[in-house]
This record gives sequence, C-alpha cells and structure tokens, in this order.
Amino acid sequence: MSPGSTSLPAASLELFSRQFSLSAGSFAIRQGERVVGPMRPGLKVAVMLEGRQALELDDRPAVLLDGPAVLVAANGGQHTQRRTVLAGGALRYALMQFDFDFVAREFGAEVAKAARMACSGDAGLWVRPASAPIRALAQQMAECPVGPSLRPLYLAGKALELGALVLDEVLGDRPARAARLNPRLREQIHAVRDRLLESVQEPPSLTELARLSGLNPTKLTSAFRAEFGASVFEYLQEHRLQQAYAMIANGEASVAVAAFRVGYSPAHFSGLFRKRFGIAPSALR
Repeated sequence: MSPGSTSLPAASLELFSRQFSLSAGSFAIRQGERVVGPMRPGLKVAVMLEGRQALELDDRPAVLLDGPAVLVAANGGQHTQRRTVLAGGALRYALMQFDFDFVAREFGAEVAKAARMACSGDAGLWVRPASAPIRALAQQMAECPVGPSLRPLYLAGKALELGALVLDEVLGDRPARAARLNPRLREQIHAVRDRLLESVQEPPSLTELARLSGLNPTKLTSAFRAEFGASVFEYLQEHRLQQAYAMIANGEASVAVAAFRVGYSPAHFSGLFRKRFGIAPSALR
C-alpha cells in the first residue's frame, strides 16, 4: 500500500440493469479459509493486489493466484469453484463481472467471441502477473478517493478502463485454438483426465491410457493438448505441484509427506517445485 493511502472496506455495485457488477476494496482473510460455491456465468476480470489463493474449478488442477495478479474467467456452463486462502492477512482487489450479452453489446463481437471461445458449456481461466498500469487502476479502485455520493460513478469508470486494459492483453496474446473436439472424443479425453487424476501417486502410462480410452497414443496426445492446453504428463505435473503447494501452505502436510501424496520422491519434488514456483517448498512453512 502506498504511504498515506487508505484501503476502503470491500464494496459492491450492480450497474446496467445488473449485467455488469463490480467490487473493490480490502478485507481480512485467514490462512486455510476455503470458499466453495457455483461459478457465476459470464466474464469475470479480477485483479488481486495483495493475497495468495488457490482456485479450483470442479476437479481440475488448482490455479495459483499470487498477487499482484490478474485473473480472467469465462463461464458458459454449470461449474463449482473452490478458493483456498494460502496466506492470511489483507486481501486487496478489484473485480468486475459481465454478462455475455453485455460484453457482446458494449465491447463488440470479437471480445464476446474470445470470451465464449473456451466456455460453451465449459469454463476457461487466464492468469498472469499484473502489469504496472493494471495495478495502478486496481489500486485507485481499492482506495477510491471520492466521497460516497460519487463513488459508484468513479468506480464504474475505472472498472471499464481496467477491463479494457486487461482484455486487450488477453486478446493480444491468446494463442490460436484448435477446433473444438467432437462430443465423443471430448468424452474420451475427459475420461483419460479423470483416470489420471485418480492415480496421481502411480499414474498409468500413456500406452495404458490410450488402451483405456480406445485411442492410439498419438491421437490421445493431440486431442488432450487441444482440450487442456498441455500434454498428458505436463497436465499431471501441474496438478501434482499445485496440490502439493496447497497442502504445504495450509499446514496439512510436511514437504516430504506432500511429495509422497502427489507421487514424487522429496528430492525430485523439491527441484520441480523450485522450478515451477521460484521458491523452495520449505519456504512455505
């Protein structure tokens, strides 16, 4: 927080016939606190200035949010989200939620198409470090310098500016996406993912997964990457490391026990963990 600044308690607004809502401010959180609930349909843009959380959708691998960070979430289906607080203290943030109809009408077809691209009956997440201009706007929202009567107008203007900056980054660097898998192939790939995550300590080989799915290894690898954006074992490794991070940070397990639970020896685990998160796992305790 900048010297002399004051973070306001979190406040929420609903605008444009409730098709656009926003919230900004600061509130206290406890390490290990867990919030579970349905994911709201539409497009969410959030900037976490301070805080560290793990976010899970359904049974997918957790995504780490380590402030200052940007989260963009697009949801066109029925999904459950779980947020786990990994570090207690103050959570400072700015958050916007848009209905897809509002996005299409106010932001144009390109943005609406990008928002729906990964979420027709599904959900997509983008997480990246918050740039200096994005941090500055989010901080202005969290510290809102105007009086109560003008606060809604100030926050709405800043929120739209912040949303434009974030979505410009998303649209500017999103990778080309392969055509969506047909329903039968998608079902097979999700069954492979489910089988993989059921056996993180002793995962089946690619050959075994191919046999179980009825696909050859090449087709399985290609379709899995198209659906989840990573190879089978890249996906598994990310899931293992995120789960271990949450266990260690929450005090649920020692480094050695967490490594064992996700299928690694402690020595191998420590090297992978440091490479992924930039710190030793023991630094979380």
